[in-house]
Amino acid sequence: MAREGDLPVFAQGLERIKLALRASCLPASRRKRPEAFLDTLHEWNDSYLSSASPVAGYAKSLTEFGYATSPIHVASPDQLTAVAEVGGLFSEQGITELRRACYQLEAASTTSNWIISNRTRAATQSSTLIRGMMNSRAFLLAVSRIAGVPLVPHPLLNARSQVNYFYPPETPDDKAQIGMWHTDGTSFVLNILLSDPGEYEGGEFVYFEGPVEQFDTHDFGGRLRKSKVRACGDAVYIYGSRVFHGVRPVTSGRRMSLVLSFHCPYTVEDVNTFWHLASDDGVLSTLRPWCALKRDLFVPAPEQYRQLGIEPISFVEVAAGREHRSIKGHG
Repeated sequence: MAREGDLPVFAQGLERIKLALRASCLPASRRKRPEAFLDTLHEWNDSYLSSASPVAGYAKSLTEFGYATSPIHVASPDQLTAVAEVGGLFSEQGITELRRACYQLEAASTTSNWIISNRTRAATQSSTLIRGMMNSRAFLLAVSRIAGVPLVPHPLLNARSQVNYFYPPETPDDKAQIGMWHTDGTSFVLNILLSDPGEYEGGEFVYFEGPVEQFDTHDFGGRLRKSKVRACGDAVYIYGSRVFHGVRPVTSGRRMSLVLSFHCPYTVEDVNTFWHLASDDGVLSTLRPWCALKRDLFVPAPEQYRQLGIEPISFVEVAAGREHRSIKGHG
């Protein structure tokens, strides 16, 4: 039996460049994402959000994770949430609709030797429902208040939305479906669990409660944490680029989650690196989206919101919502 924190670490540095070169050598037919089925063009409705404010049962800032300086200039580390366990974000109908959409998107899921789970990337391109949710001002405001800064969907399509499906190995020789220890290429990440507790065993979301520089799989120093989120529709919010995290093996059933990434439009700062992206898609296939990302990051915040068809979200709105939750005892 492996110890609780015993997950491999995803490739870093030179090893990630090697993955990018390997991905570049794959035949085009294997690199191309299969086309997903549209989910019957079902529209998002803001009634799918809970009428009550989402509750962060556990939340810590980057300051509390040991960061003395902020990774972005528009907010201090004590304003930025490192990890939050979020309940009550969606109504029962909203959870039902998201589950249905993500079940259908599994038809387009793929895997690889280094991404050890089934996944469907760019879900906003295949699902009318998920695309509408990501463009909803009410939803973006709710997530912004959890994060601590105004947000928009991440400009990079492949990074913006992904559905993960974890299964137990079918044979003793199969690799376990896991999320290796890693940090994300995006910073503002919402991981929504869309399986009921009785549908799977194992598959715990784990993270290291400390700065990335102190992460060591040989000595967690008592800072290995396991998320308590188990209810379908609840979520773990994480500052993905500054918190090491992973998913332990599923031992039975299936675990399904929707992972959404955002960007703060009031800053051009973004942590994505070319080689992080190329490790998925290969070098040549990454060039165009990489150049587009560098361009899109410089679009002024009001224009980014205008492109979504919504009014800009302000820092004042975000702060007001966080103060309200703090007064209610949920901060």
